[in-house]
Amino acid sequence: MSNAMGIAETGRCVTEVPKNKSCLLSVMRRYVELCDVGKSESVLVVGGGQEDTEILSACGFENIVLSNLDGSGLALDAENIDLPDDSFPVVFAHAVLHHCRSPQKAVGEMARVCQKHVFFVEPNDSWALRMLVRLRFSFPYELAAVAANGYTSGGVRNGPIPNFIYRWTANEVTKSISSYHPERQFKVRAHPYWDFYVNDRELLARNESRVAALAKNLGPGNLVSLLQLSQIFLNLLPLSRSQGNKFFCAISKRELQPWIDTRNGSYQLKKQD
Repeated sequence: MSNAMGIAETGRCVTEVPKNKSCLLSVMRRYVELCDVGKSESVLVVGGGQEDTEILSACGFENIVLSNLDGSGLALDAENIDLPDDSFPVVFAHAVLHHCRSPQKAVGEMARVCQKHVFFVEPNDSWALRMLVRLRFSFPYELAAVAANGYTSGGVRNGPIPNFIYRWTANEVTKSISSYHPERQFKVRAHPYWDFYVNDRELLARNESRVAALAKNLGPGNLVSLLQLSQIFLNLLPLSRSQGNKFFCAISKRELQPWIDTRNGSYQLKKQD
């Protein structure tokens, strides 16, 4: 599902231009190092595809296991991952959670099957993004993704219904993970930032917003260049960076809560002396 965003018919021929991954890779490498993740450790990719393999390989990971609802790799449902607890050292998802009916449950499942760390990239929730939606430079549902897949997939759970774009904050992650795993401690590191991770064809596909018209008027390649130049300056200061369109999150699995004990193979509240 991470590769669901594509191109609806636009009535014109546009050369496919590779996306610029430099900003995403810079953020990922920073947090992989910060979390002290070994590059030889196996990574389970939820909703994975070729793009995820390229991203993780560029970050130095060698043992990458793809999973998805269907297709190549393991057949796994992000909202109900059919694996035991602590199955993989690292679990990764890129632009997948907002395709779930319950993004919070998917995050909880990822945390359950990881041994050490969860990394995910999703849309950020900020006043700037809400303003862009209000001004119709963004749209709260992914219509183009479904149109690009013949109106049969690319939406909710990779189906034909366009998914709502669920946006995250650090507090939202903390609440979700704490509710799903109240017995355990987690460290949540959130990094909102600007990253216009698009190409010419994707801009022209966004007919539900004003972006497609703007791309046609300026030229899609010119608009991509302008967006990528602007993100450099927007990411310089923490205040402007916090309003970004992207949200990178690193969740580190820690020890049990101090009031939790393990008895007979299950977690229980510690008995008072």
